[in-house]
Amino acid sequence: PTILGWQNQPLPFTLAVPLNAPKAVGVVFPGAAYGQDRPLCTIPRDVFVAAGTETILSTRYYGLDPALSALTGDDRESCIATDSGAFARAAFERAAGKPVILAGKSIGTSAMAHALIQVPDLAAGWSIWLTPLWKDEAVFAAIAAAGARAYVLIGTADPQWDQAILDALNKKAMKLTK
Repeated sequence: PTILGWQNQPLPFTLAVPLNAPKAVGVVFPGAAYGQDRPLCTIPRDVFVAAGTETILSTRYYGLDPALSALTGDDRESCIATDSGAFARAAFERAAGKPVILAGKSIGTSAMAHALIQVPDLAAGWSIWLTPLWKDEAVFAAIAAAGARAYVLIGTADPQWDQAILDALNKKAMKLTK
């Protein structure tokens, strides 16, 4: 299938399909320069597929593509929003009533927040936030809204780490620990 994103250009991705009929559809959004071949992208993909989830793995790296790296401000945000919305709609359509699971690494968590805004029905599914950009209000709001359906993984040495954010999310009925 073709998924059209920013400036109506085809988005690069790989599709991993389980041996049996899919029980769900997953989308994995990589980091800006943290690719699909790295553990925090391969592990969710492999777990999803092993659990019977057809998985769309974005290979759009905003930090490695010179044209995308040159984007700044609103253009960069619009590009990420457009691409993530396109991936989200494609996953929702492919799921045809089955659950959709989102996973993202770093800037991929910003993509997840955009996806959840553009396709609100995805909020009923599970989400995995790997080193999230949770200082961004949209990312924080998306994690908080997901509540117990969100799995967050971030280390205290990560530049995004903030105990106050962890405390704020825990006040929203989440159970996060360091």
